[in-house]
Amino acid sequence: MPSKKTRRWAYCSLLVFVLLISLSPLLIRSFQSVLGVYAINLPKYIDEYQIPTPSAAPLAITVDRNGMVWFTESNVSKIAQFDPKSKIIHEYSVPGIGDMWGIVVDPRGYVWVTQYSGKGSVNPGGAIVQGGTSRIVRFDIVTKNFTSISLPTLSSFALRLTLDQQGKVWFTELLGNKIGVYDPSSASLQEYYVPTNSSGPADLTFDTKGMLWFSESYARQVGRFDPQSQRFTEYHVGAETASQIVSSPVGIAVDNVHNVWLADHGGNWIVEFNPTTRAVMKYPTHFPPKDVYSIALVNDLLIDNEGRVWFCEHGGNSVGYYAPSTKRMVEFRIPTGPISTTMWLALAPNGDVWFTEWSSNKIGVVHADLLVPVSVNITQDHFKLSAGEKTTLAFVVASPQLASGNGSLNYSWSSYNPREISIGFTPTYPQLGTEAQVQAQLALANRVNPGNYTLALEVSLGDVIISSMVETIITSTQGSTQTPISTELILWAGLLVPLAVIAAIEIRRIRRST
Repeated sequence: MPSKKTRRWAYCSLLVFVLLISLSPLLIRSFQSVLGVYAINLPKYIDEYQIPTPSAAPLAITVDRNGMVWFTESNVSKIAQFDPKSKIIHEYSVPGIGDMWGIVVDPRGYVWVTQYSGKGSVNPGGAIVQGGTSRIVRFDIVTKNFTSISLPTLSSFALRLTLDQQGKVWFTELLGNKIGVYDPSSASLQEYYVPTNSSGPADLTFDTKGMLWFSESYARQVGRFDPQSQRFTEYHVGAETASQIVSSPVGIAVDNVHNVWLADHGGNWIVEFNPTTRAVMKYPTHFPPKDVYSIALVNDLLIDNEGRVWFCEHGGNSVGYYAPSTKRMVEFRIPTGPISTTMWLALAPNGDVWFTEWSSNKIGVVHADLLVPVSVNITQDHFKLSAGEKTTLAFVVASPQLASGNGSLNYSWSSYNPREISIGFTPTYPQLGTEAQVQAQLALANRVNPGNYTLALEVSLGDVIISSMVETIITSTQGSTQTPISTELILWAGLLVPLAVIAAIEIRRIRRST
């Protein structure tokens, strides 16, 4: 018969075995979360290129019709040309010093940039002060000569620029509260006051009808200027309801049906604005890690030939696109991190999207034609809830090819308070390579302002985040006061209670035997 000591060891071994078996699901999930267990062979979506001059601070960027990439080096007063085929960078010193936030190449072979010198500071953000001087600078690609056109308004801060069909150079004056235009054929310059004082004109673009649209970053507005009648029209975007608040519109683009798209630099989303109905819809990007930044800080956007809305994120350290036709978003994490300070975007003739990395001294490119082998398909395009209510959404993580392993699920919410909503997923890590069925158990907080929101359900695969959008209509602030119990808490309780019983029985048996 075994001794008491042998029996004790047997019982203890049995207890440890039961404990490990019981906790194995949580241990596996923990390792997946920490190590990112994605056995997925994804393409290399982003390439980065180091700038030869240290601390050059690349800022504005564009691509000419020959596919050459041009960008400004704001800290060292240079512009540079990058050849994607040879991977060679040529740099050219610009007369004078100052931030250069805008760049464009016209069909005649001239590179145009904005430049603002403010109290000796040439760092983005640091030079946004009164007392500086602005100029438009032209660079001749053939002769390598520079020509400067000074702006008459002191402290105007020439920011972004674009070209019209006649080759005129249009630009915004952030602190001067003006829209300006320079005509190279007549060497004439004209400025127009924006009706709203201190509106902060930032980015600008033309629509297909020749109307000039611009963002008013300080006034939370969008402006439209008719070059023929020289009249302004302004639209407020985002103070009517809490769900539609737009904090600081910067990047701007207009699609083929004349909806205006905005990058909200004070938020975690891009914005679709309908000038006819005045409707505002926000599409959230992923939330950055809490130890990096609280919100994505979307800065610039553009629309490619497929109608996809591309954007870049400071805090989210990503470049991504939203496809309005499918309500799906794809975000590509920039390899250099945690924050490379991506600033502005440019569309190449082959569809690639180029961007600058101000703090990491690089430029990068997203190869837009590479396959993203996973999609998130939601079975409904909208749902209604009252505050405090719960519901379940079914969706499919589909990966028909080039994907195997597990993906990680998460969500984003078009509000400054992500705690208004909580979601548990079953399963937490869907098996890829097939069409994985997922249930999202959604619980709304007891106090949420009524309105139209957007919920993004996401799956992460290494450096790629794929999400699908569903409109969420909050009908009332009145709802159940029941506090939702998290799935994780229930799982722990289900494991620890039987373990505690087993441990108590074993301790009691050992005491009796001794």
